[in-house]
Amino acid sequence: MGGGKEGSDLESSASGDKDRIAHIMDSLIDNLDKDKWAEVSVADRGDGYAEYSINRNPKQLDPSTLGFMITDDDGEAKNVTLTATLANKNPLKGVGRAELKLDPDNKNILGIDLNGDCVVLKS
Repeated sequence: MGGGKEGSDLESSASGDKDRIAHIMDSLIDNLDKDKWAEVSVADRGDGYAEYSINRNPKQLDPSTLGFMITDDDGEAKNVTLTATLANKNPLKGVGRAELKLDPDNKNILGIDLNGDCVVLKS
């Protein structure tokens, strides 16, 4: 019926799936500098968020800063910066859309809401 190779392929596939799921289940704060970012509830995140599509290939500006291209629902693209990540970590890895709060100049990410997983940059 089933040969040994099929079973080992399934085990290998399941192991890879576990790794991908583990990353997806990481909270945003797990990839950010907790001295600079705070995890908050949806009720406490504040106003000023909009939904954006996120380019999945950010530019690593330095070990703790990423540059993203995001696009709003009108198709307007913006280049924004996410600061104070943990060294060489991307909290938005694999994320296609999220609610973001930007600074008044639309240059820096001040808050992220990913399906209720919310973080805000401390003042």
